Amino acid sequence: MTNYDVFNGDTDGIFAWHQLRLAHPRDATIVTGVKRDVGLVSRVNAGDGDMVTVMDVSHAKNRKDVQRLLDSGAIVEYFDHHDPSELIAHPNITYHINTEPNISTGLIVNSHVKGKNCLWSIATAFGDNHMELATNMAKSEGLDDEQILLLKQIGLTVNYNSYGQTVDDLFYSPEEIAKAVKACGSDIFRFTEQSDIFSTLLENFSNDMSSAVCQEPYSISDNGVIYKLPNESWTHRVMGSFSNHLVSTNKDLACAIAVLNSDETYRISVRSSLNNPHGAGDLCKKFGGGGREKAAGINNLPDSELEEFKEEFESTFS
Repeated sequence: MTNYDVFNGDTDGIFAWHQLRLAHPRDATIVTGVKRDVGLVSRVNAGDGDMVTVMDVSHAKNRKDVQRLLDSGAIVEYFDHHDPSELIAHPNITYHINTEPNISTGLIVNSHVKGKNCLWSIATAFGDNHMELATNMAKSEGLDDEQILLLKQIGLTVNYNSYGQTVDDLFYSPEEIAKAVKACGSDIFRFTEQSDIFSTLLENFSNDMSSAVCQEPYSISDNGVIYKLPNESWTHRVMGSFSNHLVSTNKDLACAIAVLNSDETYRISVRSSLNNPHGAGDLCKKFGGGGREKAAGINNLPDSELEEFKEEFESTFS
């Protein structure tokens, strides 16, 4: 029997995986990738009796491959917070899915393991921009202000490192981050001490965000703003963090960051306003993307459809 752990290469995916395996250890083949690698389940070739655990990967985008695994006799457990589309009725799959706006996969796993090693899940909440929730959870665990800031920085920087067209845009591959996280055991703060990973990410996160906030908007409306950025490694890395920064600084604002891909299409990150965290997922679905009510994206929007996207964005968040 072979075990497979499949997870998104961002804070939510990696930390959810780690917290789950701290509570329920299991040797497994790891399958992960950059944040927008939405077809991770397609890379799994499991057979009869094999166990596949999927975390923070869209079921809607992987449903055919999940069905393929079940047809092959595999046993699947699925943890996620994205819109799953149609679930599969099969005795060999167990779903743990919650699509509420202020939930992360890490928080779903945290509930599943009854709060054991919960600081990892709090970091996922910081990474997914659930700042008030994460801060309150951290305080309830007795963390002081300095520890809360450090936990926030861990969540933000690992999430920042997950964005990119390919792994070449990142400072560290998701596999490298997962290996470093695993070495921390139950102590999340070891991540800041054991290597140069955290200091490298923190420095470059700050540099890239400084560059992002100097950009001029492509479009501004009453309730939203759109930025259009060039095809550079730093723009791909920072697009999610910049999106979260914009909606955090104005809680009535929705935003979209459109970054040019190497094939002249646009990769787009959308955030609903924090005061009305709805609409991002449905907007992106209209253009072949997906995600959640609060945060969603499109991988390859043709340049010819950018104006139509702008109009739909303004209509959605009017």
